[in-house]
Amino acid sequence: MTELNRRFSDGDLGPEYFYRATVQRIPGWKPGDGVQAAAAAEASQAGHALEVHFPYQADEPVVPLEALPDALDLFGHPIRFFNTDVGELIDSMRMGVPVGLALRLTYEFYSPAEGIIPFSHSILPGAMQHAVVAVGLGHDAHGETWFLIRNSWGEEWGQKGHAWIPAAYIAAHATCAFGVEHGSPNSA
Repeated sequence: MTELNRRFSDGDLGPEYFYRATVQRIPGWKPGDGVQAAAAAEASQAGHALEVHFPYQADEPVVPLEALPDALDLFGHPIRFFNTDVGELIDSMRMGVPVGLALRLTYEFYSPAEGIIPFSHSILPGAMQHAVVAVGLGHDAHGETWFLIRNSWGEEWGQKGHAWIPAAYIAAHATCAFGVEHGSPNSA
């Protein structure tokens, strides 16, 4: 989510504030539950804090959840949901519009080898969805389309927080796509 709103701030936006704002909107949430799209959409109305003011935490928040600080500057625009059709996603990316994706995860997703997540039909049993942002496009030697994604799991994941994922993975495992309102390259 923060990657989608990056251009609305002079500093790096962090995912932690948004994550906590989202889980606070889910009744009965507990560590390991993940997030829900409706709660994320509602939380996006408030915006994102700068990473330096609300840094990423590798550990889940504890219950009961602490109140979020109300004196932080928040940046960005609310998210909107759209079609997960790979062709439409490619068109959006080519127009310079970053695309967020909610993905079902495979074992390979957790440890990209040399920054590459190969396609697998085997999703993790009971696995929740995870949001990433597609930030680039490429093609392999066979002409297959690959998306460069940015993950929120820190610089240690993939190649400095990024990995290549085939379009086939997105076609099979994306449960929704999203962007920010006024998210075209020509809007403010």
